Amino acid sequence: MISNLTLSHAERAIYRRYAGLALPRHTSYPIAPAWRDDYRSDEFREDLQRIEGPLSLYVHLPFCERLCFFCACTKEIIPAAKRREHDAAEDVLAGLADEVSHFADALANHEVHQVHLGGGSPTFFGSDQLARLWHLLQSRFTIAPDAEIAVEIDPRITTHDQLHTLRQLGFNRVSLGVQDFAPNVQQAVNRIQPYETVAQAVAWCRELGFGSINFDLIYGLPFQTLESMADTLEKTLALAPDRIAFYRLAVIPEIFRWQNVFKPKDLPAGDLPLELNLLAINRFVQAGYEFLGLDHFARPTESLAQAHKSRTLQRNFQGMATGKQCELIGLGPSAISQLEHAFAQNWKAAAKWHQAVGVGFAVERGLRLSHDDRLRRELMQQLYGYGVIEGRALATKFGIAFAEYFAEELRRVRVLAEEGLIVSED
Repeated sequence: MISNLTLSHAERAIYRRYAGLALPRHTSYPIAPAWRDDYRSDEFREDLQRIEGPLSLYVHLPFCERLCFFCACTKEIIPAAKRREHDAAEDVLAGLADEVSHFADALANHEVHQVHLGGGSPTFFGSDQLARLWHLLQSRFTIAPDAEIAVEIDPRITTHDQLHTLRQLGFNRVSLGVQDFAPNVQQAVNRIQPYETVAQAVAWCRELGFGSINFDLIYGLPFQTLESMADTLEKTLALAPDRIAFYRLAVIPEIFRWQNVFKPKDLPAGDLPLELNLLAINRFVQAGYEFLGLDHFARPTESLAQAHKSRTLQRNFQGMATGKQCELIGLGPSAISQLEHAFAQNWKAAAKWHQAVGVGFAVERGLRLSHDDRLRRELMQQLYGYGVIEGRALATKFGIAFAEYFAEELRRVRVLAEEGLIVSED
């Protein structure tokens, strides 16, 4: 375990050389821009038939009442006044009934070990709507008695009644969007969420008996300083979540146009993002959390830390996650299915998705993975989850001679060995 992570002057120089590289963000391998627009429902149905093990269900509920300027998720903003005219949540529930039916028919003999409601803001949906969604899933899938059943919540709009309903339904893990506690940072990202609001939600979750509470935090936001981040970290530790995701902000205004409100002069620059990250790593580890993968922390008894020990940790579109043995099925607009042999993404626009699920799977694009894709994806999983590449294990699993297969890559990474960034062992 890291006791206190510091960097020497030489290491900082190395950091500056590499930190500016425009590298892909591998939430998947191959990355999503490489997927094909002509991968559609027929191919996807064939790939579903190749599933052999248990399932993980991800349900994307795409609505929010307000736009957070840091957000890179697929969502639709529906203010309360607009919702009173027409509740789009009912449309999604109707579409999910069709989509669940398609998947359940294709995967009738597979047990579900994980369920995750994400968004958007799942608590945009009312208590009755959440209950109907759960009963829909439960009626068509075989959900394991010890399944991890998780939900993302927005503390600003989540009520005690919603949390009580979710807990009664069997949800046992909850993830809170926190991001930062500093008022000026919250103002800059259009997410006003006082500490007291988060503390109330956490108290409710503990009172109701949720087994694991996660916080999502972001560094690299406008106006963050070491002093303000230290305060956010102390407030976080005072609330004692079981798991923490500490993400670096991705500023891509050419894709997420609302990020044009961020002024470069207001964003942490130079070594400050590094200092913010080091501050959090050291503070969380000192408080007894284990540092997992690239950006996650968990108490040693929490399921994520246990998955790290049992080598079932994975990185997917929800970040670091348990359940590497499961094949991920995505439901709802823009949801992604991550299978052993394929990726498939649903239509992003809710209306287009709703139309598609009326007649079949709502696949907009995807990719059937080659042997090489699967090999390199597993290598990425080892690297992102454990900081290693186990050549012998890869050679055995995929039937290759590792040094020959990756001869060119091994030649190219010699410079990293010279920098002291990697170490080769037998």
